[in-house]
Amino acid sequence: MEALINLAHGMMGALEPYNLAVMLMGLAVGVIAGALPGISFVNAMAMALPFTYLMTPLTAMVFLGGIYAGGVFGGSISSILINIPGTPASLPSCWDGYPMTKRGESARALMIAIAASATGGIVSALLLSFAAPPFAKFALAFDQPEFFAATFLGLVSIIAIAKAAPWVSFLSLFVGMAIGSIGVDALYGLPRLTFGFPALQNGVNFVVVMIGLFALSEVMEMLGKTSHGEAVKGKLKFKLPSLRELWALKGSVGRGTAIGCMIGMIPGAGATVGAVVAYGIEKQVSPRGAQFGTGIEDGLAAPESAKNATTGAAMIPLLTLGIPGSAATAIMLAAMVLHGVNPGPLLFITQSDMVYTIFASLLLANLFMIIVGVGVARAFSSLMKVPPTVLGAFIVVLSVVGAYGVRNNIIDVYICLFFGVLGYIMKRVDFPSSPLVLGVILGPLAERYFMTSLANYDNDMSIFVTRPISASILTFALVFVLWALVPDLKRIILRRKVPALE
Repeated sequence: MEALINLAHGMMGALEPYNLAVMLMGLAVGVIAGALPGISFVNAMAMALPFTYLMTPLTAMVFLGGIYAGGVFGGSISSILINIPGTPASLPSCWDGYPMTKRGESARALMIAIAASATGGIVSALLLSFAAPPFAKFALAFDQPEFFAATFLGLVSIIAIAKAAPWVSFLSLFVGMAIGSIGVDALYGLPRLTFGFPALQNGVNFVVVMIGLFALSEVMEMLGKTSHGEAVKGKLKFKLPSLRELWALKGSVGRGTAIGCMIGMIPGAGATVGAVVAYGIEKQVSPRGAQFGTGIEDGLAAPESAKNATTGAAMIPLLTLGIPGSAATAIMLAAMVLHGVNPGPLLFITQSDMVYTIFASLLLANLFMIIVGVGVARAFSSLMKVPPTVLGAFIVVLSVVGAYGVRNNIIDVYICLFFGVLGYIMKRVDFPSSPLVLGVILGPLAERYFMTSLANYDNDMSIFVTRPISASILTFALVFVLWALVPDLKRIILRRKVPALE
């Protein structure tokens, strides 16, 4: 009851005209930045940080919270419309969202994504409001072994989302992990896999890889079809889903939201792990799991709700323990410190009005995201009306600018072009690219958590199975793999039995 009263007071503060206007401004900035490949809402938050000097601590957090909530969703707009993940967490949205666009259902896919994202964000904000202190104690039990186990779970989930044979998907994953390890080793400071090229010592950024594999390769595919007289589908048709159709997705949205809330509380796991794991689990439990990747609504709703559900959950360890759970919350922590606010348990006692106003503004941001998201999505969806050649030229320009803008390095443009050609070849030979991207994103994280775990615990490999939480997550990862392999194992057993019976 006390939390409910505090949230009501916080809602009054969040609805003050100035705070509401700042939140809406941040929400719009986040959605647009997330939808532009290479820009990233995290970069937008970093660029917005200096502007918060002129704001009060509360207004600064409301502004950055709006960018955070909007940016996590914004990446799905470009994922669904042009098959370019605006953020790493939006990668699963390409798998079923873009096929819906190719069928002429872009507006339907966008509305499903907006509804699922808003639901996950609202539930996560309510969780933050009512259960922050007890969940903070749970997050406090996490250390490097638990971070590794959570990242490992994200990596092995590739077995559940793979369209190709398991060994092909794992091969693609390992190639991606090798690409992600290019550069200077973070622990020992030694270059590796650079092959004598100084330009590779900075490593290969996963955003550049995503833009090349998904955007440029898609342009080559699209123009190739057009040149042979094959029409390119994707013309915009605003056939919006009905409330009954949205309600039919309640199971996938509920599961995705629950997974996102749990994973969001783990510092270092983030929205990418939440979205990928949610997609993998949904593919296993859905009666249409075998059709995932062809434009199935459940395959879009689950990861969308999961990645936005991580936003409020990731703020639990930030506000209660001062531990940022992601890059975005690390920027929010920096803003709090710059304004003289020390996060921790005492914050809920000394400045409870500010804390619950932040909670309320995050809740409102996810509600208003439906309106802002629809507006931005409609603006971006006008791309689907232009001829394929013009659209292809626009995507190429956007891709090159985005690749260069990641680190302001021309080498990244060449790397992007290389992966564009590689992605086109992979499509031609039916070699999966999604596991490769996942390996580039999560591989370095898993390696860092693994190495720091060994360094902190005297190179004791058993630490991963002797700590209860780490062991539980790894056990779940093993069960997840076996669960995904059961259909293939059954087929192999039946094939062996049939000749024996004959």
